[in-house]
Amino acid sequence: MNRGGGRRGGISRRSAGHYSPVGAQLDDTSLENESGSSQVGKPRTAVGRVTQEVGGMSLRGGENVTPNAKVAQNKSPNLSGLSTKSDLSTRSDSRIQSPGVGVENCTSWESPACFSDDLEGERGKSDGKLKYSTCQQKYSPFDICSGRSASGGVKLKPSLLEKNRERKNEMKNPMEGHSIDILRPGMVLLRGFLSLPDQVKLIKTCQDLGLGCGGFYQPSYSDGAKLHLKMMCLGKNWDPETSMYSDERPVDGAKPPGIPDEFQQLVKGAIQECHTYLDSCAEVRNAKDFLPSMSPNICIVNFYATSGKLGLHQDKDESKESLHKGLPVVSFSIGDSADFLYGDERNIDKAEKVVLKSGDVLIFGGKSRHIFHGVATINSGTTPAALFEETKFRPGRLNLTFREY
Repeated sequence: MNRGGGRRGGISRRSAGHYSPVGAQLDDTSLENESGSSQVGKPRTAVGRVTQEVGGMSLRGGENVTPNAKVAQNKSPNLSGLSTKSDLSTRSDSRIQSPGVGVENCTSWESPACFSDDLEGERGKSDGKLKYSTCQQKYSPFDICSGRSASGGVKLKPSLLEKNRERKNEMKNPMEGHSIDILRPGMVLLRGFLSLPDQVKLIKTCQDLGLGCGGFYQPSYSDGAKLHLKMMCLGKNWDPETSMYSDERPVDGAKPPGIPDEFQQLVKGAIQECHTYLDSCAEVRNAKDFLPSMSPNICIVNFYATSGKLGLHQDKDESKESLHKGLPVVSFSIGDSADFLYGDERNIDKAEKVVLKSGDVLIFGGKSRHIFHGVATINSGTTPAALFEETKFRPGRLNLTFREY
């Protein structure tokens, strides 16, 4: 999973001779106003003065409607001078009063969850128009970065000695500081594959996506029992109540965000490194038969608090073709380490255990594609100090599992 090595433009060089770019942090690029001039660097308009052009009426947050505004061609609200998602999240005082727009469930600017993917400003692109979706603000936004320690207080910055030690590890020879273990046929663990910069950018990207439409929420099973985690899906939505994939989240109609290209490259890099290693193993005749390749179009992102856990289960809801080919699940671990259980039966007593640390990548496919697996314990306080300093990551573990439907 992680290695140090040469850096080039935010890209980490891997031991297999490839790069793993993760420049996925979303821009805070402001939307352009009607004249096309950028609002970046200018004082941002207060919510009470933001004008929305809707059906020829000028809507002002917290003010009366005035009929003298221009009618936008596409009838979409024109929020001139309003910045992107990070700005929207600060506007918690103003109520949207827009009859006929179809956003009755959006009650404040506190969450951008009421906007669809047409809010391209999140990616630094916009024509200045925001379009509403039917996504209801049923769940409060969940921020995976709180800046507090597991004890509830503000966590102290790491000492200079700690920082120097972690930075030194980043500068090691690519073959040092990480290892590859074959846990069983088709199941490979890449220790420390994700570099510290990789992990920082993964956290910040998931933080931004998690605060938007289709972001983190606490799912439940069909019997009403809540899962002990927060979940967000990318690419396609997976519903624990029905054990099915779909293009929208049934609980609120939200469409899952896409999988960032940088995430895709990391997954491909991890599989490539596995194949390079397996090709050198005498006991493995064909690396791709041992562990097939795949191109992920699904990612389930789970955040486990320090009390989080997940019972033994199989990942078996992908297509019959994907399961038949044994296309692998690729799992990224970030933050606190976790006791990961796996085995051939849904039996904790017979399950084997491995500790997954921040930066580790676990891949299971081929003969191990249908293993039972789960998270028994989150080891509180094990998040690397430098990672916390860079992100103020909330106590717990972030897990991204990629698969091809």
